[in-house]
Amino acid sequence: MKRAGILHAELSAALARLGHTDELVVADCGLPIPDGPQLIDLAFSFGVPGFLDVLDGLLTELVVEGAVVATELDAANPDCAVAVTERLTKLERVDHEEFKRRVAGVKLVVRTGEASPYANILLRCGVPF
Repeated sequence: MKRAGILHAELSAALARLGHTDELVVADCGLPIPDGPQLIDLAFSFGVPGFLDVLDGLLTELVVEGAVVATELDAANPDCAVAVTERLTKLERVDHEEFKRRVAGVKLVVRTGEASPYANILLRCGVPF
C-alpha cells in the first residue's frame, strides 16, 4: 500500500503517464466531457469530493507550468477564483465556451462532485528540472 499521496489506483496511474506539456482538467460535476480524454470520475455526491480538495491533491503530485480557467469564474464563484489564484500564479482566463472546446484536447479529465459554478481548471504539466 502507498504511504502517502493519491490512493485512487486509476488516477495515480493516469498521472504517472502524463508528460511535459500534457494537459488535464479538474472538472465540477456539470462540465460536459467529450469523447476523447480519459475520464476519472471521482464524483460521489454533490460537493463530494470538492474541487479544491482534488486540485490540492493533484498539485502535490504534479509539476504545473500553466493553467486555464473560465473568465466567468471571477464573478460567478469569487471564493473559488481567489483560491485558485492563491495556488497558481500562471493563470490564463478564457470564456467558458472556449474552455469547453479546449477540454476535447486534454489527455485526462478528473471529475469531482463540486456543485458550484465554473469550478473547472485546465492544468498544463511542466517538468521538475
